[in-house]
Amino acid sequence: MSFVVVAKFPCKPGQVDAMGDLLRAALSDTRAFSGCERIDVVLNEASGTYLLVEYWDQESSYDTYLQWRTDTGIAEVLAPHIEGGWDGILASVDRLGIMKDI
Repeated sequence: MSFVVVAKFPCKPGQVDAMGDLLRAALSDTRAFSGCERIDVVLNEASGTYLLVEYWDQESSYDTYLQWRTDTGIAEVLAPHIEGGWDGILASVDRLGIMKDI
């Protein structure tokens, strides 16, 4: 069963479209990353916040991915577009747990 992660990306004023373009480009690499099963993207237009709902084969795959993203400089790419910077995003990540077929 999938390990589910939710991450919030609150956009700075006027940056929703630019952030959408950035996510569109970046998520192809994420979706191809080992262990990634699926990512759904939701935009709350009222708050200008993107919500990523990510499904991974296991938590350690997500940890490996997150380290790769950090090491390859995603913080600098996102900084002009999001409130709170990379640290704010990391603080917003909810590791929900394992999907259950109940």
